[in-house]
Amino acid sequence: MRLFFLFCTFLNSLCLAQNIQPKIALYNQKIKQFLLLNPKDTASVQVNEKGLFLKKKLLMDWDSLQKTENDFSRKRTQQKARFLLQSFLSVPKKPLLGWKIALDPGHFAGDLQTAKIEGKYLQMTLSDSTKIEFWESHLAWATAKLLQEYLENAGATVMITRSRPEYTVFEKSFDDLYREYVQRHYSAEYAIRQSIKSQKRKMPLSKNTFFQVFFKRDELRKRVEKINAFKPDLTLIMHYNVDEKNTNWNKPVPKNFSMAFVGGAFELEDLKEESLDDFVRLMCTQDTEKSVLLAQKVLQFHQQDAKVPIVSIANDQDYLQDKCLYTGVQGVYARNLLLARAIEGVVCYGESLLQDSEQEIRRLNEKTLKVGDIYTSPRVLEIADAYFKGIMSYCQS
Repeated sequence: MRLFFLFCTFLNSLCLAQNIQPKIALYNQKIKQFLLLNPKDTASVQVNEKGLFLKKKLLMDWDSLQKTENDFSRKRTQQKARFLLQSFLSVPKKPLLGWKIALDPGHFAGDLQTAKIEGKYLQMTLSDSTKIEFWESHLAWATAKLLQEYLENAGATVMITRSRPEYTVFEKSFDDLYREYVQRHYSAEYAIRQSIKSQKRKMPLSKNTFFQVFFKRDELRKRVEKINAFKPDLTLIMHYNVDEKNTNWNKPVPKNFSMAFVGGAFELEDLKEESLDDFVRLMCTQDTEKSVLLAQKVLQFHQQDAKVPIVSIANDQDYLQDKCLYTGVQGVYARNLLLARAIEGVVCYGESLLQDSEQEIRRLNEKTLKVGDIYTSPRVLEIADAYFKGIMSYCQS
């Protein structure tokens, strides 16, 4: 009887191991295709029937991997049920009814001075004496605001992370937040001096240092937190690019292209704490594959309607070679950007065009379109429309 029991236990274990082998193979394939930047590292990061390992160290056991997969699978099942119910309640001309979509316009500068702190602006004089001066955050915000209107008119529920062009995700301007920091600094510094009876004053950080050391990372984390709390079906992160090779962006360049990022391309040192959770989620769900499809649709309409070429596979942008993994879809790359990897669900991180392109720079400098409280370039209408058509194509596929 004892031998029979041991034989049955062995047989059950063998069957279980055989049943999970396809899933193990899928996990390891996704690690290789999307998740590890350096192909040599795939030998160090492996999944087997015991769990996820890094150089023979167990990072997460098999049961925990399955719990992650099942948790997100339940969310997707609930999403499908919501869409199915909505299909019975369909309203004419509201094809996106039931969809929850988050829009995140990149950066936050409301003026040139703040844009210079962010390092996200163009300012130059062209050969014909035309003065160029604009900044990315206004372009991104106007694009998102227009897209929000298109999506809501189609029935979607939309959340935008910055409600005003000069606002950060904290719903205050950077200047206001910096002033609050300075006030807190002097209050705390005065209390410390009183306690130690010192007359020596410690000055607050400069705006630039405050931005680089504290604010930049905190603001990005808040975007992740805000979007994940909304629990969107899709997230669109909107940016406008520049040519990496154009030093200081002080002259126009003859090239122009669009691209998009999805989460992935981790390095070994990234596999810790919160980054590990993101890695496991991307490995155990279909988020990456669906994000690639959404990005493909968005870029298709950038090229077809907005007339922005998709970046070619053979290109001169070093970060695409050094920091990204090509997904197999032209223009779409896996990259370990906080927003691309940490926002749950389907995410497209778009870079719509080159602001310093000869084909774009004069158009972007035209501030004749009023969106909200700002005047910006009419070019954002075409980019917002390309995003909208890409989203529609994805949602109806």
